[in-house]
Amino acid sequence: MYNHRKSDESALMARLVERTRAFRRDASVEDEASLRAFRVRWEDPPEVKLLGELASCPFLGLLDGLDPTGRVGCLVHPLQNQGVDGRDCGVYDRFICEDYLCAAHAVLKRQEVDLVLAAVPDSYLYGLVITNPRLIRTFFDLAATERGAYPTVRELARDEAIAAARGFFELVRDWPYRDTDGIFGAVVPGEGLETSRRPHPAGEQEVKPVDTLLLGLGTRKLSVEELEDARGRVYQAVLSFAAALG
Repeated sequence: MYNHRKSDESALMARLVERTRAFRRDASVEDEASLRAFRVRWEDPPEVKLLGELASCPFLGLLDGLDPTGRVGCLVHPLQNQGVDGRDCGVYDRFICEDYLCAAHAVLKRQEVDLVLAAVPDSYLYGLVITNPRLIRTFFDLAATERGAYPTVRELARDEAIAAARGFFELVRDWPYRDTDGIFGAVVPGEGLETSRRPHPAGEQEVKPVDTLLLGLGTRKLSVEELEDARGRVYQAVLSFAAALG
């Protein structure tokens, strides 16, 4: 979804709207030839992708009509098409799709995933947040350090905690210090499938625990003044969340 050189929210959602409209008009999950023709027409070439050799399935689209704030998912999945499965026409067949599970589910606890679902209001932001489990876990860990205990299931379900978490996750959407290639957080896209770790935004300055959040937000190298402001923003979000947990 985000593997595109133009991955800002407005451009990305506009592409999904256009692609979904074209799919509804030109393709049918019951017509394999139409699906293969659609893939040829809509599969992104390497030169427009951040990771040129990473396959990006053209059957990713909007599931709630053309509402860009609605759910994003597989247009040819059997659950969307009365049991008819068109995934074998995609870049990942049905078996790969069935076997894949987002890494967050292996790293995060169920109640933490539930909090993200409750706190994040739209698919664009949800995808960015849930695919960055280290950012989520660090946020929880720092809040636990501040309050002296890890949050319970009941505490994470508090309306105040959900609202405070939403405030932090919104930083992922519009972080003012994000680098031009910071869409993947701490991971820097390179040639083909190559990636590297993002340089520390503090440079040669002293490293602090909240800096892990700065890396997770895809932060560029900062001046002394910018670093102080960036740290202050994320630390205040941590404090607000810790206080909201009760």
